[in-house]
Amino acid sequence: MARRFFEGRDHAAAYLKYRVAPREIVGKIMTFMEKMALKKFDLAVNVGCGSGQVTTLLGPHFSQVIGLDVSAAQLEMALTNNKPSNVTYRQCPAEELPFVSGEVDMVTATAAVHWFHHEKFLQEADRVLSPGGCLAVLSYDLDMLEYGDVSDKLNDICQEYHAALRSSSDLCNRNSFYQDMFNSWSYPDKEWLLSAMKASSPDPEVTMVVKYYYWLACKP
Repeated sequence: MARRFFEGRDHAAAYLKYRVAPREIVGKIMTFMEKMALKKFDLAVNVGCGSGQVTTLLGPHFSQVIGLDVSAAQLEMALTNNKPSNVTYRQCPAEELPFVSGEVDMVTATAAVHWFHHEKFLQEADRVLSPGGCLAVLSYDLDMLEYGDVSDKLNDICQEYHAALRSSSDLCNRNSFYQDMFNSWSYPDKEWLLSAMKASSPDPEVTMVVKYYYWLACKP
């Protein structure tokens, strides 16, 4: 079942201001595509794009990039983000991708698939991908916070929060959720990857150590 959260204007504005933009991870996705000797870089689709951080990062690598989200407020924020001229946005659910079969060269979703009806999304991703196209599914966990001499206290609070979340949510172990998805995916050319990166947020400037886990697969 798809779950609809984060659709309000205030939440969307916070996404635009604070959401981590995984520039290094996008570079690794492009390296994977080049390693697979993929030659088509016409259309990339970012599903559950939110306020467009990943969508804009894809702009330099493809002729056209389209960000999709079910939330009008998130897309409104995305349009205020600086974006290349080849990046556009559409409102639609992840389970009904508005493309003909075999039209898309890359489908990606970042920290979003666990909110989708993921079986329907993956069926749609397979349908719209061209032969040789890439599916890139990413998520992350906040591993550590750094802020002066209160870093330890902040991390204690985060650990307490995550412990409470684990006791009440069926999505508490997202790493396992994504790894199970990867293990069951049928494409023979696929990779499971882990990366750590640092990012800073403004007001106040807190450094976050973020652990990404993601899988990439090339359609036969």
